[in-house]
Amino acid sequence: MLFGKKEKTDEPAKPAKPRVEPFEIHVMPPKFHKYLSVKKKGSGRLILIIVIIAVVLAGGALGAYYLMKSMSQVSPALPTNINQPSEVNTNRNLNQVRADVNENINADINENINAVFEEDMEPDIIEDININENSNVNTNLNVPLPAPALTYTSSTDSDRDGLTDVEEELYGTEKNRPDTDGDGFLDGEELIGGYNPKVGGGALLETSGLVNKYNNPVYNYEILYPAAWLARPLDQSLKEVIFQSNTNEYIQIFVEENPEELDLVDWYLTQSPLTSINLLTKEKTRKGYDALLSPDKLTYYIKDDLAPEKVFLITYNIGNLTRVNFLTTFKMMVNSFVLTRDLAPASEILEEETEEFFEAEL
Repeated sequence: MLFGKKEKTDEPAKPAKPRVEPFEIHVMPPKFHKYLSVKKKGSGRLILIIVIIAVVLAGGALGAYYLMKSMSQVSPALPTNINQPSEVNTNRNLNQVRADVNENINADINENINAVFEEDMEPDIIEDININENSNVNTNLNVPLPAPALTYTSSTDSDRDGLTDVEEELYGTEKNRPDTDGDGFLDGEELIGGYNPKVGGGALLETSGLVNKYNNPVYNYEILYPAAWLARPLDQSLKEVIFQSNTNEYIQIFVEENPEELDLVDWYLTQSPLTSINLLTKEKTRKGYDALLSPDKLTYYIKDDLAPEKVFLITYNIGNLTRVNFLTTFKMMVNSFVLTRDLAPASEILEEETEEFFEAEL
C-alpha cells in the first residue's frame, strides 16, 4: 500500500450482473370480463334444458307403456267363438236335424260345416239352436255343382247336321247337305234314332248295310256298329268287346257285376264314392233302358230288370285327342243296345250251342 491507498492486486474481477431486459405482461382488457362471465353462465343453462327435455321424453315413453298395458288388461279381445269345435265337423249322412228344417234327398253328398258362433249366448240357448233348430252356420252342399269342363270338342261338321265330316264319309252321306235324303230330318238325328240317313220313308239303319250287328252270346246283348269298323272281344270270356275305328278312337263294352242289384246311382257311388251325384245325367235309351251318363259324357251305364245283377258300360275312348270324330256314332250305338234274354252262365251257353250244332249236323 502506497500513500494510504491499497495497491491493486491480481484478484479476479467479479462478474457483472446480467442485464435483465424489461418485458411486457399482457392482461385481458376489462371490457371482456363481462362477456366471458355471461358466456359461461349461458352454457350451463343449455345443459340444464337438454337434461329436462330428456327426462320429460323418458317419462312420457314410460307413461305410454304403462297406459297401453293397463288398457290391454282392462279390455281384453273377446274370442270369436269360445266353444267352437277344434275341427270342422263334416257330417256325411249323419245330420240329425228336423226334416222340415234341413231335408236332404241325397244325403251322401250333403256336408254340413257346423261352425257355431257363441258370443254373448247362454250355453243352453246355444245347444238348443245347434241341435233343434239348426240355425248355426250350416253350409249345405246339397246343391247342383257345375259340370267339369270337357277337355274335347267335336271335329269339323261342315253342314252342321250332327255328323262330323269324318262320319259323313263313314256312312256315305253328303257333308255339305244336312239332310241327305231330303225327308226333313237332319242326318245326325236319323242316325241316332236308328234310321237310314241316305234313304227317306223311315228306312231303318239296321237293314241299310251301313252298320253291322254284334251279338254277345254270353252276356246276351246286341248292338249296332259301323260296318267299316272291327268288332273284337279281348278274350274268350266275351266280357269286354272293342269296336275299333280307323283312327285311334274306339268304343268299348264291358260288363260289371252288381250282386246286390243296386240301382244305377247307388251302384255308381259304390264304385266312385267321391263323385257328386249332381254331375251324373240320367237318360232313357231308345230301347227303354235306364242309363246314367258320366260327368265327362264318354261313358253310359245301363241296367235293366232283365239282368239286375249286371251293369253294362259303353265307353267312348278318345285317347289324348282334343277333337273327336264319333260322338254321334257313340250315341247311335248306345241307343241300339238291347238285351236279348236272361243271362246264363257261360258254360251253359256253350253246352247249349254245342247241342244245337250236333242236332244241325244230324
